[in-house]
Amino acid sequence: MIYHALRAALEAPLKTVYLVLGADADKLSAALGKLRESPKLRVLSNLDWARGRASSLQLALRQLPAEAPGALVLLGDMPLMTSALIARVAKEFQMTQKLCFPRYRGEIGRPVALPRALFAEFFTLKGDESGRAILQAHWDEATKLQLSAEEEITQLDLDTPADWETLQQALEP
Repeated sequence: MIYHALRAALEAPLKTVYLVLGADADKLSAALGKLRESPKLRVLSNLDWARGRASSLQLALRQLPAEAPGALVLLGDMPLMTSALIARVAKEFQMTQKLCFPRYRGEIGRPVALPRALFAEFFTLKGDESGRAILQAHWDEATKLQLSAEEEITQLDLDTPADWETLQQALEP
C-alpha cells in the first residue's frame, strides 16, 4: 500500500519526498523495493511513533530547509493517489503560496499543501490529532481544487475492512 502512495509522490514534480516510518519501519522499508534508491527520497524514523501521527508530521516539518515555502502532506495509506493530482496541488501552491487541497464531497481531500505560516499551528498537535480542525479554521483562505469524477478514487484512505473491499472493487477490470 505505501509503495503505491510513495511512487506517486516520487513521480510528481517535488524536490524532496520525506517518508516518515514508525512502527514496523523495517518491514515497510523493505516493501519499498527500488523506490528506496530514489535520490529524491529521505526516509525519517519516528522513534516517537507510539505518541501518535502528529509526531510524524511534526518530524517531517522540522526537516524542511528554512527556504522551503511549505510542505505537501500525503498519507501512506492512499494507494490510488496519483502523481498528477500531487502535481496539481503542488503547482497551485507554488502559484498562490496559500493552503491548498482538493475538495472531496465538500470536505478536505489529500494531498494538502501547507504554507510555512501554518506550521506553528501544526506543532501544537498532540497524539493522533490530524490537523483537520486547523485546516477547517483556514477553509475560507484556502485554495480548493475540485476533483474530477475520475480523480475521486484517489481519495480512498484504507483504514477499515470496508475500505479494503472498496479498493478491491476499484481494481477489478
